[in-house]
Parts: sequence; C-alpha cells; structure tokens
Amino acid sequence: MFIDWNEAQAIGTVALVVTSAAAIGYAGLQLRHERGYRAVSNLEKQLAFFHSDKFVTARRTLAQARVDPQGELLGLDIEDPPVSAFEVLDFYEHLGLLIKKGHLETYDVWHTFYEWVQPVYADLRPITESKDSPWADHYTDLRSLVREMDVIQKDRMRKQKNSQYKLWSRDRIAEHYRYEIEASGSSSSMQRLRRRNSLVAASSNS
Repeated sequence: MFIDWNEAQAIGTVALVVTSAAAIGYAGLQLRHERGYRAVSNLEKQLAFFHSDKFVTARRTLAQARVDPQGELLGLDIEDPPVSAFEVLDFYEHLGLLIKKGHLETYDVWHTFYEWVQPVYADLRPITESKDSPWADHYTDLRSLVREMDVIQKDRMRKQKNSQYKLWSRDRIAEHYRYEIEASGSSSSMQRLRRRNSLVAASSNS
C-alpha cells in the first residue's frame, strides 16, 4: 500500500489547525465568561459601597448643600463648591476608571447608576467640564462614562432629540436632591431605592 506522506502531513496539519482554533475559541469563551463574572462581582462591590452608610451620608450631605430650606436648587459657586460634591463625583469617576480598565461593563453601570449619576453630573457640570474649573482634568473618566451612558440612554429614549441635560431642569435636579435627603434619612431607603429603580427601568423599556 502506497502512502502519500505529503497528503498525510497536509491532513495532519489541517487537523492541528482545526484543533488549535477550537482550543483558542474555547479559551476565548472562557475568558469572556470569566471577565463577565468579575464584572458582576465588581459591580456588586460598587453597589455595596453606594449603599454604605459612608456614601449615603455623602450623597445626603451634597443634597442638603445644594438646595435651600424650601427645597429649591441653589446656585453653584465654582470657586467654593461643597466638599461633598467631590466625594460623590470621585465615586462616579472611579466607576469610569473601572470601565476603562475593563473591570466593569458600561451597560451594567448605566443600568445600575445612570439615574443617580445624571442629575448630579448635570448640576455639577461646571466642576467637571468648565475650562475655568481647576478640577476638570481630574474627571476625564467620568466625562467619558457619562458620554457612553448617554448613548445608551438616548437609544432607549427614541423620541428624545435634544441634549440629555435639558431633561434635567433646575426643578428636576432639586427634586432629585430632595429625594436623596428624604430617602437617605429613612430606614427603608434601600427598599425605596429598588422600587424607584424598578420604575425607571420600566419607563425606559416602555
């Protein structure tokens, strides 16, 4: 029996390539799954901090600093912003950094935090974006995060044709801060937060 060793070698090479490709594909799938698991774990850690007494206090303190006793939004002095503004912005900046490093997924952060980030960012925009702000360079990852989340939000809100920030009037920003003051001071704030997020998700899907 004559064996064509060239043909046999070619078949062996093809089999090796196919096997290698399958192994690489499987490894890639495993890596994607592992990254997904890590992203969920990281998201849960950030959510836990968001609900922690320390950060709830920071959010409530910022809300109290941004509205007057009647609950109306105060003007923002970019030369002397409330310290709590940086505590809150720094957390959201950290979320942006985690996304940039591949430790979180943008969609997950949008789904979990967007309705909390957006009114604060709209209110404190002079701090994060103004050319006169000495802190603007510190919030590059936050600006990227907000832009990416806006893309998702605008896709969900197909009828929205204007800037996202036009949705957040002074009255609506003040309403958000009033909610933070009320909800953060309540022992049932976690349940109320989940109910609010459920309503937001339902309205986005409608």
